[in-house]
Amino acid sequence: MQKNELDYINLSEKDMTVKVLRVAAGWDLKEFDGENIDVDLSCFILGSDGKTREDGDFVFYNNLKSPDLAVRHLGDNRDGMGETDDEAIIIDIGALAYNVYKIVFVASIYFADDRNQDFTHVDNAYVRVVNETTDEELARDDMEEKFERATAVKFCELERVGSEWHFRKLHKPLEKGLREAAESYGCIISSIG
Repeated sequence: MQKNELDYINLSEKDMTVKVLRVAAGWDLKEFDGENIDVDLSCFILGSDGKTREDGDFVFYNNLKSPDLAVRHLGDNRDGMGETDDEAIIIDIGALAYNVYKIVFVASIYFADDRNQDFTHVDNAYVRVVNETTDEELARDDMEEKFERATAVKFCELERVGSEWHFRKLHKPLEKGLREAAESYGCIISSIG
């Protein structure tokens, strides 16, 4: 399969000095009669089998740091207000274990089923990858699709290829939310929205 250069970007080639990445996401919320919409950014740190190595490899609003501290969530923004990034995750690529092959990023709506919300209520969603040291944007993806009935979306992934890191957009809707993503990556989940 041929890779579209806009869908698949060699980050290491774009900036050979990059050591720490910031994956930041933003969105706008449509007017909605009902409870506020809370979109969350999460990530799954995966081994060669496409599964998390342990439950701590699921970094999200209830687990802000990976066990090795190489991946850190900067906190939950519950309203999506403002002109800047809404949520961000920092990845120290030099500190990642050798057996980390991918990191998948998921945007999800908190308690979407209970509130009858889905991604048709979200506008202008984007994710961007930034060199945390220089603040240079290395990749950006604007999600234009409107995923009716989707309460979460696998947005993008970072993939290790040898010593290089590549960005790939995914845009895969999930109707059963963040739990569906977590279970697909081998996490045992007691309680998530």
